[in-house]
Amino acid sequence: MGFPSLWVSVVGKHHPDIYTAIGEIQKEQGYTEVCITELAMGKKVKAAPTKKWNELQRRLEAIAAEYNRPTLEYLRAIGANVNIS
Repeated sequence: MGFPSLWVSVVGKHHPDIYTAIGEIQKEQGYTEVCITELAMGKKVKAAPTKKWNELQRRLEAIAAEYNRPTLEYLRAIGANVNIS
């Protein structure tokens, strides 16, 4: 996912006005500060994977197991560009 599509998913607009952009950046900063504080207190920030995610992960691993080593490395390299919604 490149920066423009990430920006649109965060802000909800391709060309937000300055106040919307600043507001979204401030919300992200607040969320990040809360996460840092929770980590410092020893809490988990990220939720545990759901049953749906675990099943998807198992299916993807089974598919990847069918490929030889260079293909698997290729799939891992392009995996960062795939958005599963």
